[in-house]
Amino acid sequence: MNVGDFITAFRTACLDQADPPFWASEEIVGFLNEAVQEASERAKLIEDRSTSSVCALSVVIAQDTYPLHPSVLEINRATFNGRVIDETSVEEEDSHSCGWEQREGQPRRFIYEPASGARPPQLRLVPRPNSPGAIALTVYRGALRPLSACSSIESPELPTRFHTRLLHWMMYRAHLKQDADTFDTVKAGEHLALFEQAFGRRDDANVQRKHRDDSPPLVHSSW
Repeated sequence: MNVGDFITAFRTACLDQADPPFWASEEIVGFLNEAVQEASERAKLIEDRSTSSVCALSVVIAQDTYPLHPSVLEINRATFNGRVIDETSVEEEDSHSCGWEQREGQPRRFIYEPASGARPPQLRLVPRPNSPGAIALTVYRGALRPLSACSSIESPELPTRFHTRLLHWMMYRAHLKQDADTFDTVKAGEHLALFEQAFGRRDDANVQRKHRDDSPPLVHSSW
């Protein structure tokens, strides 16, 4: 489905035949962009290892932390100069070695730091690199850019088999609009439940923080 298809399907499902319509096209596409991001975060539907702006980093001597593309949600695999490096965490490193932050050498591990406030997600190398190199990533990410109502032929990056299910989020958001003709908490709840059946539930902020604090499994590479 492209943007035009989504707008048509939305208006048909919501019986939006008013003049002017209850929901502007820009508003509908805004709901669609939210749906794509929600589905991407909940179900990790976009795996990327080929987009250079997202998956390639140039490493310089003595710099251990590198900003990632804002779309990155999770790192699935990382290599330094062609060799796999393992994911770790601050807690894991603290438990095994004091002073690890000051050590330099060839990176063997990495820490993924999710976006925080206005700061984008980051990758931190352990130990701090003592030679230049290249990082290649395989990531789960959200959309690279938002869809626009002005470009009706564009389509979401998600696999096409999921497209119709995005409508449930769009209608969930639409029925929360504070207007006598649109506000309907019962319909909103029904569509949210159907969206969650398709893509899973979103963890609240406390659960997400606890997940970030958990140490990932450390699988040592043979170098």
